[in-house]
Parts: sequence; C-alpha cells; structure tokens
Amino acid sequence: MASLRVVNRNRLVCRGFVALTLLLVFFNEFIVYYMAQSSWQPIDCKLDNCTRLLLIADPQILGNSYDRSSHSPLARYDSDRYLAKTFERALAFTQPHIIVFLGDLLDEGNIATAQEYKQYVQRFRRIYQNKNYKKFRMISAFFQRVHVPGDNDIGGENGDYISNSNQRRFENEFMSEDLFDYDNRLRFFKINRMLLDFSNPDRDNNADRLRIGVSHAPLLIGGGPLLRAIISDLDPHIIFSGHWHESRIFIYPSTKVINFYENSVRHFDLKALKEQEHSYLEIMVPTCSYRMGKSKIGLGYAVLENYNLSYTVLWQPNRFILLFTYVFWGLFVVCGFVVFKMMTRCPFRVAKRQTLYNRVSTIPQF
Repeated sequence: MASLRVVNRNRLVCRGFVALTLLLVFFNEFIVYYMAQSSWQPIDCKLDNCTRLLLIADPQILGNSYDRSSHSPLARYDSDRYLAKTFERALAFTQPHIIVFLGDLLDEGNIATAQEYKQYVQRFRRIYQNKNYKKFRMISAFFQRVHVPGDNDIGGENGDYISNSNQRRFENEFMSEDLFDYDNRLRFFKINRMLLDFSNPDRDNNADRLRIGVSHAPLLIGGGPLLRAIISDLDPHIIFSGHWHESRIFIYPSTKVINFYENSVRHFDLKALKEQEHSYLEIMVPTCSYRMGKSKIGLGYAVLENYNLSYTVLWQPNRFILLFTYVFWGLFVVCGFVVFKMMTRCPFRVAKRQTLYNRVSTIPQF
C-alpha cells in the first residue's frame, strides 16, 4: 500500500514538471510576442495620401563560416525563426506601403562562396517573403521594397576591399524590386558610405518631392566630403540608417543626439526643420536580430504625410533571455529529479522490506 502511494506521488510530480515545461514553451514561443506587440504604438493616417514605411536594419542572416560549433545549425534555425515571427507581426501591424532594408542583410555575404551565397539568399527570402507577405502584396497595389547594401553584404568595414563581384551579386539578387520614386511624391536615394557614392543626384527633378536618403552607415556623424556632397546635391528631408544596432536620432549641424528607446511616437515637421531651422534629420534604426547581443531589439515604423513624419520603434522580446530560461529550467528539472529520487529512495526500500516481512509472517508454522 505504501509503495502504491509512492508510485502515485511520483506520477503526479512528473506530470507537474511536464505541465510546467509545456507552459514555459507556450509562453516563450507565443505569448511573449503578443505581450511585446501590446506595447507598440499605432500611427493613424490623417490624410489619404499617407505613406507607411517598415524599416528593417541589420538582420544579418547567420552563415556557416564564423560559427562551426555543434549547435550552430540550431542557432541558425532559431535566429531565422525569430526574424520571421517578428517580421510577420510587424507586417500585419503596420501594413506598409514600402519596406526598407537598411543593410547587413547577410552576416557573411562578403566572404561567402557562390553556392553559400545562394543558400543565404534563399533563407533571407523564406524569412521575409512568408505567406502573410504574399497575401498582403496581393491586396496592395503599391507595395514595394528597397534594399541597401551593408558592409557584411559587400565588404568595406574598416577599409576592407569591396570587390566588383560582391557588388554585382548583391545587385542581381536584391535590387530587382527596388524603387526610387513612389507615387510622384517621394524620392528615395541610396547612399553607400563604404563606396562614397549615392544614387539619383538629379536635384532639378526633385524640387517638389520629399527626398529620403537610405543608408546602411550613419551619415550626419563625422562630416567629410560625402556628407557635404549629400547636402549639396541631394538636400534630403530625412535620412534613415542602421549599422550601429542602436536606436538614435541625429540633428545636423548641431551635435544633438537623442537615444530613442521609449514606447512612444516622435513627430517631426521636415519642412520646418529645413527651411526654418536649416537642420537635417537622421534616424538610426536598431537591429532586428537578437544575435547582435543588444538588449533592445526592434523594427522602425514611420508614417509620412506631406512633410510631417511620425516615427516609432516596434520593440521585440529579447530572445536570449527566453533561451536562458530554458537552460535554467532544464537545470532545475535535473536537480529536482535527483533530489526527489534521493528523498524517495528510502521509502521505497522500507516499503519493499515491509512487504517481504508481511509475506514471511504469513507463512504457516508447522
């Protein structure tokens, strides 16, 4: 009888551990994303001609060369899955007219072989062209994407050599969908700080359009001939950049830098900034990948209505913290199982001995 109670108690404890494990998985893989989305700030369009931009910086799809450990396939799978889930929710929340990728699409694009590059591009497309993306594109006539090369895509960081082959294969794979003009109201300029180059410097045809610069590396910091040429030839109303994996706002020519980590919406009058204050605005979008080691991860969301800009960050859950909970829970379960077995080993022996004693005592004596 005692042994039966012990067995039932063991089963109850095991079921409790299984239930708590499933609850932890459900929270980490589903609930936590809803909790993050609940803090996002919507931006309502007041005019019919508003334009919504989803800004994605530094996804850096993991490659095969830098990490050759035994768990690297699992790391690549988990990173891709995280990027796909966060993009899917951001896409449904913002319903953008334009998606802007601000460079470092791949982590090893500048060193990958031709075969590896094709595999990385296929993974990138699986992540950022999921079923919801295709469904949304069918109902949006003006849906478009812009891709800016980063140093991890073509090279150029710390003065590294940028080969023509790296440039060509990035252009062949990622620039087929790119646009420069949108609805005769916006003109996008791609700015490559590594090559000291920018696109569409035709200022005479841009007078009546909102001029938007998109760059991987920040531009309004450090000055130099490229910045002077951008101001002179492009005269942009707004610049979006990434690269630093941080969320910041720069205002030039002042040295004002705003660290933007709130769950709020910032509003800017781009026309007043240029004409009245004679200032230029640059918004740095944080990384969207938890693999960059940053505690704050997010995607940028901007809405343009004439010369009015509203901007916020769609903050995402820190995946590393969630993965650590799995490790801690696994250690807790193992330690708990060992302690439980040590505590229940004696009762099992006592029950066994008691059973043997009862059997012996019931043997008839002659």
